[in-house]
Amino acid sequence: MPYLRVYAQGLPAEQKRVIAQKLIEITLRTFKLHADQRYQTSIQFITLPPLSGVDEPPAAIAREGDFTLEVIGHNLTEDKKRAFAKEAAAMLAHVVPMKPRNRFARVLGIKTKQSQQICLQFNELSPAVSDPFIMDSQHCAA
Repeated sequence: MPYLRVYAQGLPAEQKRVIAQKLIEITLRTFKLHADQRYQTSIQFITLPPLSGVDEPPAAIAREGDFTLEVIGHNLTEDKKRAFAKEAAAMLAHVVPMKPRNRFARVLGIKTKQSQQICLQFNELSPAVSDPFIMDSQHCAA
């Protein structure tokens, strides 16, 4: 089943819920999954700290855009990737808040050429791996 990681700065819980619901619908439709697979689609929200002078390597992936969506799954064909990217980018452009500098510029009537950048990354999940978020299946006892 697909796993999605959303990298963004401080989204409210209600907005995360809306984004997750819409991403699940897009995933089911574009990856041609059955409706019962809705609950097997995982979405993880990763809150990014504000930009600093030095980025740590794990944050480098997410710093490519204002909002980054990583999609991990099995059998991701180019057609599926294109369809997902088209629908997800259109949805996220309407749902994700603008950066404050763009909002203030718009209020002041200043036209900015910089638009919000949404990055999508696709990674193929190895058939030997069923869950990319499980690091070690051993149980630890104290």
